[in-house]
Amino acid sequence: MTQTLPQVGHEHHERLLQHVNQLPEVADRLLTEPAAELRADVDGIAEFLTGTLVPHVDSAERTLYPELERMYQNRHSMSPMRREHVEVRRLVAEFAKLTAEIDAGHTSLGRTLALRRVLFQLYALLKIHLAEEEVYLRIVDHGVATDVADVLAAALDHPGFRTA
Repeated sequence: MTQTLPQVGHEHHERLLQHVNQLPEVADRLLTEPAAELRADVDGIAEFLTGTLVPHVDSAERTLYPELERMYQNRHSMSPMRREHVEVRRLVAEFAKLTAEIDAGHTSLGRTLALRRVLFQLYALLKIHLAEEEVYLRIVDHGVATDVADVLAAALDHPGFRTA
């Protein structure tokens, strides 16, 4: 049985949220546990960000957002969501830079606090952003033909979700 567009989107968001909800916990533990004990968690976050989250962002921009813009008859109607994607990518890059510096032995309280800040910012941004996308998925599902919704649902099923 083929899933509807909102079902596919909701399933993807639930999988994303499993990882997103861990970000504040790891951020808090950065101040209380040795870096070596957090290595697996930090590596897991890095893998999630680059292997699942960024492909999801790319997929939404390539498939869902153009359809919403067509429906709203305004090519800039998704600009706020696209700006949030830019911020997500910036934070992912900052996370990678900070973890690379720490891996290179450049540890300091300042870098640890900066890494915590990035994790908390990602958490807050993604919780709101994913909730907004859920609403948009329902709008698209009710505003397009079934065959278009099926194509969009299939397009959202990117490689990052086959391994997440």
